[in-house]
Amino acid sequence: MQYYVFCGLLFRCVICLGNNTYVDTGNPYTDRPLKVGGLTLSKTGQKSPLHTKVYFPLEPGFYPAVLFIGGFDTYVLAEYYETVLSRIASHGFFIFGIDYAFPLEKQNLINAGELKQDISKYFEQHAWLQHYMTNKTLGTVSWNSTALMCHSSGCDATLKMIREKPTMFTSTIFLEPVSFDVKEKVDIRMPAFMYGTELSTVGHQCVIPGFSYNKFYEIWGCPKIVMEVADFGHCDILDTVPWTGCKDVHFCTITPNVTKLTEYKEFVQGATSSFLVSSLQGRTDAMKYITQKPLIPLRLLELRSDLNCTEM
Repeated sequence: MQYYVFCGLLFRCVICLGNNTYVDTGNPYTDRPLKVGGLTLSKTGQKSPLHTKVYFPLEPGFYPAVLFIGGFDTYVLAEYYETVLSRIASHGFFIFGIDYAFPLEKQNLINAGELKQDISKYFEQHAWLQHYMTNKTLGTVSWNSTALMCHSSGCDATLKMIREKPTMFTSTIFLEPVSFDVKEKVDIRMPAFMYGTELSTVGHQCVIPGFSYNKFYEIWGCPKIVMEVADFGHCDILDTVPWTGCKDVHFCTITPNVTKLTEYKEFVQGATSSFLVSSLQGRTDAMKYITQKPLIPLRLLELRSDLNCTEM
């Protein structure tokens, strides 16, 4: 497969970043190159417009940014994904998990999942973070290389953000996405990674066929990759306590092999980190960890890509 278009986009990314940006040189599935710290930015403490969890490398350096929006209109809080998000940060990224609805209140849950968030609040938070994070950590955020990442219905918000401001972000990841805003093409050249799981459409469907990762892949411009992993479900990405809650109320179908959950979360962080190392840090060969089946440690049901924009 040829990678001319994708590599061209990455070359522009590297020129934009300059020569000081950290680049992870290891295998994202197994390596832990950097120690990670965390911050909580609240409305009461730091006057943050939206509650935000930050995971970041503890070493000095320049690191790209990733804005993350969780599922169920962020009623699945960013902290519920801490294992995966902190591991991604260890590969050289500032991860900002933004909670639209915080604190969680019973009356707010009535409207959860309606996909009616005011995305201007995310743009406001993005601008506020750029100002607030100056000199707050040993590392420096490379805001000129920023990705959007989402899970489930949080991807409805990130898709709308990209439609509204397509030049603001460098790349994007859709993890088990759900959105009804998939009728029109997203005719842009931005690297995108669409990720699905087999059990998300089994039993109680936490992913709706025709409105999820395959549809995102279909409407997207390029470059793009779509992957579906076998044997795992929608809640398996979550930390232990929220995963247990999902299991107990039978909200989404989960993997029957619970002994594999740690391995699965390592896989998710490795796959997403591979894409981010390629698209934000400019290490083009890291893309092989999500495009070459022998290097992918879990069983797949689907793996397709258009990195050279041949499908446009």
